[in-house]
Amino acid sequence: MQVLTYILSRAVPDVRVSYAVVTDSVRRRGYFILVDPDHIGYWARFKRRYPYCAHVAQVRGARVDVACPEFSTKKELLDWLADILDLSQGERRLLYICEKT
Repeated sequence: MQVLTYILSRAVPDVRVSYAVVTDSVRRRGYFILVDPDHIGYWARFKRRYPYCAHVAQVRGARVDVACPEFSTKKELLDWLADILDLSQGERRLLYICEKT
């Protein structure tokens, strides 16, 4: 199982995640995490479970008026996710290696 998919499945266990990938928004030049099969539903549930996540993203300069916050770089996006989920150093390293930031 892909590391990001596993981490997001664990973060919101009551929502099905079959696939998750960091992708870029061509129009806005930002990076976000696309979740399949229900991108909008997943991020709505994520925000309810971690109510401070949008504020933290906004403070870090992300665009937050979308389902998943959009950051200027992959690293900023993954740093935000790792901090929100309080990932261990090992989990962070594995995430960064697998996502090749």
